[in-house]
Amino acid sequence: MAKMTAQRIAEACGVSRGTVDRVVNGRGGVAPEVRERIQRMVDETGYRTPAMKRQAGGRVRIGFVIPRWDMKYYTARMRQGVKSALRRIGTGDFEVLIEEMHGRSVQEYMQCIARLRAQGVHGLVLNTSDVLPMQEEIDRLAAEGIPVVTCNSDVPGSRRLCHIGQDLRRSGRIAAGLMARLAGRGDILIVTGNSEFTAHRGRVDGFCGRLAELGVERGRWQLIECIERYDLTYDGVLDALRANPRLRGIYMANESVHGCVDALARVRPPYPVHVVCNDLTPWARDYLLGGQVDFVIDQDFAGQGERAVLVLYDLFCRGRKPAHDVVFVQTSVITREMAEG
Repeated sequence: MAKMTAQRIAEACGVSRGTVDRVVNGRGGVAPEVRERIQRMVDETGYRTPAMKRQAGGRVRIGFVIPRWDMKYYTARMRQGVKSALRRIGTGDFEVLIEEMHGRSVQEYMQCIARLRAQGVHGLVLNTSDVLPMQEEIDRLAAEGIPVVTCNSDVPGSRRLCHIGQDLRRSGRIAAGLMARLAGRGDILIVTGNSEFTAHRGRVDGFCGRLAELGVERGRWQLIECIERYDLTYDGVLDALRANPRLRGIYMANESVHGCVDALARVRPPYPVHVVCNDLTPWARDYLLGGQVDFVIDQDFAGQGERAVLVLYDLFCRGRKPAHDVVFVQTSVITREMAEG
């Protein structure tokens, strides 16, 4: 097959080469229907301008930093998304370098970013906390021409290119609508991970906001922060159950659902305490099937990883910037019946 050039695209689309150049370089002065026709041809052929190829040195490398979760479900799903994106791209001149963290400290993020930069990455995908040092680092990267896509947890005050993730407030609102019905007039415990992550703050804000809209008095819910740790979750839920006989609902906005379930098994309250959690991990599925969890609010981790990679592929290899600075993946409510089979 002959090498694809701007001239060949121009001839196929019935336009001048200059018109093709304006489209692939994001400039104006092209009728919408003509732009769409040219962009479709660019997308189908994977054409890259000589400038893009020179910038990438003939090969585009992006870095993908994955923070540590106690459960490997998140890491495995993110890696699955990266593989899916690379299959869709189907070219050997686009590479994803993955750094898996041992924790979630800002220092380790910086070390991962430094290692990836030493390998010549042209862009980065980060799931990081929304703290000033990370905002400043993302801004420095952007100033040096290294675009950053945030994935799963956003850093909205930074110069990141875009964010791919769940509509967190909506997720929290959905959970609150379910919990208000389950708990009745009883009290509600909210267990979150780390408020430095927008993924956790957004869910809690949406949950509490919806409870207020539904007329649930502020004194009827309590919030504890457990930093995604089993021991802190177990102790926090255990203390809340023992201290509050009115507790009828627990919203698990963090991953340590097993800590919550184990605390309930330890106390064995003589009345039902309903649990709504996030993310259909294998453990959450088992608890859903076993009746320890009432509903799971799920998100597509693999889809987030895939889209984040494709955003940078489109930018470097097709000259196409994302149409929106925030892209939400699907949020689903999973019941026991849906998890069966």
